[in-house]
Amino acid sequence: MANQQDHIAPDCDCSTSPSSSEGIECSVCAPKMALTPEEESILSEMRAIKERVRPIADRLKDIEQAVKNTTDPDASERQSEWRALSNQLEDLRTHWKDWEERLQQAIERKLIILGHRDPPG
Repeated sequence: MANQQDHIAPDCDCSTSPSSSEGIECSVCAPKMALTPEEESILSEMRAIKERVRPIADRLKDIEQAVKNTTDPDASERQSEWRALSNQLEDLRTHWKDWEERLQQAIERKLIILGHRDPPG
């Protein structure tokens, strides 16, 4: 018993015993960490957007470095690509904000169902 130490569970910040930190959620935090299917779906969409953003952002960085090189013969072509990628990135940001709003609405609905918030009106 003297060798038993408290550990921080990986998904929450409460203390649990070593036997309960082996991939099992603690009973105190589990209800707080539960996602509804709607939230899971929304978060999946947000992850997909993030995966689409990464290569675009990387390519924009590459173009930026190439444009800084004034001897680049393809500078005007790169600037055209820069504008197209920037537009795509802006569209993805708009989609992200839409999904972020949907996530907040889903969380609000969950809190109402759980009785933590009063329904509107």
